[in-house]
Amino acid sequence: MDFLKKYYDKLVLATALLALIASAVWLSLKINGVNSELTATQVPHQSRIEASPHVDMQGYSNAIALLKDPPLWTNKSPMFSLSPSSQPEVTVTNFPVILMSVVREPFKLLFKAYSYDSQKKEGYNFQINFQFRRTFFVRAVGDEIKDRYGDTGYQLTKFERKFTTVYDPTVGGQREQDVSELTVQHPGENPVVLVYLQETEEQEPVAIVRCGPTGTDYKYRRGQQIFCNNRTYKVVDIDLKQMVIVDVQTEEQRVIKPQT
Repeated sequence: MDFLKKYYDKLVLATALLALIASAVWLSLKINGVNSELTATQVPHQSRIEASPHVDMQGYSNAIALLKDPPLWTNKSPMFSLSPSSQPEVTVTNFPVILMSVVREPFKLLFKAYSYDSQKKEGYNFQINFQFRRTFFVRAVGDEIKDRYGDTGYQLTKFERKFTTVYDPTVGGQREQDVSELTVQHPGENPVVLVYLQETEEQEPVAIVRCGPTGTDYKYRRGQQIFCNNRTYKVVDIDLKQMVIVDVQTEEQRVIKPQT
């Protein structure tokens, strides 16, 4: 009894430690059992998962390639080539200069607005847009189309106020439409009539030319030179049915018909 009284506290502590160790071992075994059950139940489910279908990456590859090397934009300027996507197939000929087509391009001036004096029956304060990028305000007929920043080289030579009757589906009937005409002229050239708010075509047609069947299309006007296969040709005439060029080296003239 003296032994128990003397070492009672130590015996209680030892007993508690043994109980704690036993509990830890029991919990460890229990957790391992639960994990085994979870693994056993999950494996059959995972085995039933089907592989995802193969994704075609070609579309993504094409998109990335276009971002790195985009196609050329179509440009109406004669100094730039046409878009590759607009190039049609050609009939192979022995002559390298190929006339793809002949077109008329929009005139670079657009008659946008004006004021009108009913008593004097004359127009004034004309608004002229230049290639849809700049605006010129011309006071009266006879004045030049220019300002302190630029000069188009054209002059207003005549204004005629006109109206016509057209059918307007928005109102379900007839209405008057302003078709007034403004004549402009560049020195040494024929006069050009601009109709109010309507696009006008260039008087001189433009030739779409390709050097060789696989070459790039370029636009040429009368008087310009074509460089093809180390030779130089001058465009001496263009109409909607043909183009006439002259070999600068030999002065040989050739008439070329359009492909389309």
